[in-house]
Amino acid sequence: MYLTKSIIEGLKILGFDKEAIKFVSKERSLEEVFLSTLFLNYMIILVVFFLGLISGPIYLSGKELNKEVLFGLLMIYPFAYNVIVYFMYGFFGLIAEMLDKKDSVKPLISVGFHTAITYSIIFYVVGLLALINLNYALFLFLLFFIWFILTMFLSISVLYKFSFAQTLIIVLIPLLLLGLLLLVLVMIFPNSLKIIIDFLFA
Repeated sequence: MYLTKSIIEGLKILGFDKEAIKFVSKERSLEEVFLSTLFLNYMIILVVFFLGLISGPIYLSGKELNKEVLFGLLMIYPFAYNVIVYFMYGFFGLIAEMLDKKDSVKPLISVGFHTAITYSIIFYVVGLLALINLNYALFLFLLFFIWFILTMFLSISVLYKFSFAQTLIIVLIPLLLLGLLLLVLVMIFPNSLKIIIDFLFA
């Protein structure tokens, strides 16, 4: 099954397997892996939905979550997740293309979707742990972010054959731009985080 194959390839990439990165970068069509990621996320959301229905109130750090809002967000999550993956890896690929016009964005996007399938499972586990211990889940999410950066660094290095310094520039530029964007948003809407938190909790 293609989904199982994609998960295996994603695990290999997370294990820093250079041959797996080269192999999945040659994917001719992104549609199948895109739909596989979408299908897996909807299956995960379906499980979460039924568990939420039979479990009663859902608490996060002692506060009750608003189920209607939570389930509404979960319904749009799978497609939004795929779109974010596409643009995120596409943006890293675009930076690489700007550095060397001979390079293409598509191989990195293909690698991104194969790893995104594995990331979906990780997010699910972290989400469940957040209901038990939020601090522990945040710590695991931090580890995941570091692993993501390392995997992205290796993928760019392998696919585009850049030097250490060139690869570091490509990885850091999107992160710096994202940090600046978040800073501007916080400055313009200082109460936005509080509004979001109030909206999520009952």
